Amino acid sequence: MQTNTMSPQEARIRSWFPWSRTRKGTHPALQALHDQRTYGERVADSIASFGGSWPFIFLFLGLIAAWMVLNTVVLARVVHHKPFDRYPYIALNLVLSALAGLQAPVILMSQNRSAANDETLAAAHYKESQQIERLQETTKSLLDTNTQLTQKVHDLTVQIHGLITASGGGVGSGPTT
Repeated sequence: MQTNTMSPQEARIRSWFPWSRTRKGTHPALQALHDQRTYGERVADSIASFGGSWPFIFLFLGLIAAWMVLNTVVLARVVHHKPFDRYPYIALNLVLSALAGLQAPVILMSQNRSAANDETLAAAHYKESQQIERLQETTKSLLDTNTQLTQKVHDLTVQIHGLITASGGGVGSGPTT
């Protein structure tokens, strides 16, 4: 029988890759929004999550360096000193521009979803704060009522004590047998 538990080292290594984590809204107000996402919204969130991570930056820098080395050194030797993409790297610039052109709208879609999540969370927090304010008002009212009742009990106790003292009786001065 195999369990799904990971060792701490496996969990740490897996945390390096943002696409390997499940992203669920932790707040109950966000859970409904998370469950109702369309396929496109889920893809946009995943791309934005990966595109804004350190692994993406390092992978991208590695690919750019590999492209430069491949075109400058390797292909120049294989294709008789005629590299596929010469020094200004026009093809690389084209690829980078296309990537930026496609990645920007996807990140903006994810940002819009993030803004909608923030609005939902703010509305939930406002509703919770209103409930807490009503609870505080109710508690204050109950405490005021309790204070008034305690004062009345105190006043009645003082009157009873005054009546007992005025009648000449004291504590323990009743009939003895």
